[in-house]
Amino acid sequence: MMANLARIALTALPVIGLAGIWALSDIQSRQGTDWDVPIQGYDPRDLLRGHYVEFTYDWPGLADDEFGLPERLCIAGTAPVVKSVSKLLDGEPACDNMAVAELGSIYGGESLVRGRLYVEQDRALELEETLMDREQQGYARVRLRDDGKLTPLDIWFEPATAPTVPVDP
Repeated sequence: MMANLARIALTALPVIGLAGIWALSDIQSRQGTDWDVPIQGYDPRDLLRGHYVEFTYDWPGLADDEFGLPERLCIAGTAPVVKSVSKLLDGEPACDNMAVAELGSIYGGESLVRGRLYVEQDRALELEETLMDREQQGYARVRLRDDGKLTPLDIWFEPATAPTVPVDP
């Protein structure tokens, strides 16, 4: 009888552990602050890997010519509006809204530059087409957790504003 109870306990232990890990992951994914980050289109998704939209973050205030990939970014603004971001270098103190590159993610060191949102196939095609439309500005609603991890939640659009071009008199 004791041997049967031991076998049942040993069989149930991994299931209980996996359920605990899932529950912890689910709780963590719901915590954090939501931000709307401007984005641009990227490469089309690979139909063999799933339904998703890839994009690049267009962080306001982050110059394209800054050296290297950002490992930490300080987000300034009042959620969900990102006013600007600045790159934090090694040794600089953390800020209240700090995003950290996930080196173990699919994009690794580029995870603060590129993003991926998993959606249904029909919506993925629609989002890709809209991302290529220069008349629309795309935004990714991302959740920034306390540990600095960014999780894309949704993509939305609004009409792009035309840059002001000075006219010579």
